[in-house]
Amino acid sequence: MDKKRKEIIEKSAMIFLRHGIKSVTMDDLARELSMSKKTIYNHFKDKDELVKQIVSTLIVQNQVACEASRLRSENAIEALMSISEFSTRLFTEIHTSVFFDLQKYYPEAWEVVREHRLKFVINQITDNIIRGQKEGIYLSELDPKIMAAIHLSTVSMLTEGKVYEVEANQFGELLEQIILFQLRGIVNDKGRELMVKNMKNKEK
Repeated sequence: MDKKRKEIIEKSAMIFLRHGIKSVTMDDLARELSMSKKTIYNHFKDKDELVKQIVSTLIVQNQVACEASRLRSENAIEALMSISEFSTRLFTEIHTSVFFDLQKYYPEAWEVVREHRLKFVINQITDNIIRGQKEGIYLSELDPKIMAAIHLSTVSMLTEGKVYEVEANQFGELLEQIILFQLRGIVNDKGRELMVKNMKNKEK
């Protein structure tokens, strides 16, 4: 990727995540990036293309981080809790209007998010549950695909603003609680012991 294009993507992403997308104009970006609008438009035909590229880049980074956590983990519970920790940090840093802006004003970028969820996220959760069942720490009677669909539906409600009486700045905390709640519902006795041990280790 062109060095200048990469710079624009990285710096613009930080601005959008911090302030929201719709409220930040191309003039604002040019000023924050200390470059002319012409320079930005030399690399992106419009704001829509820039937003879509930023979303695609962030999703790839997210996928790499999730895969790295999976490979490092000793068991399915540790893997899921590591992903939870990463996702919680990410949600805490994202301005609350970002998901709303994407859905309403940037449909192509939102479609990238939707595809990521329907393919990567579903597969990650499904594989994690299968792994946990093979390791003897998740309930064997669970249907991995159905549980993955439940997880995705719950998280989607959060990002689409359909969770009752939740403050905007609680998104990260709420996501963490959702994952812990769901994890408690799928572990067996052996898995519960591992889960408690993992949580105690993180508190040290």
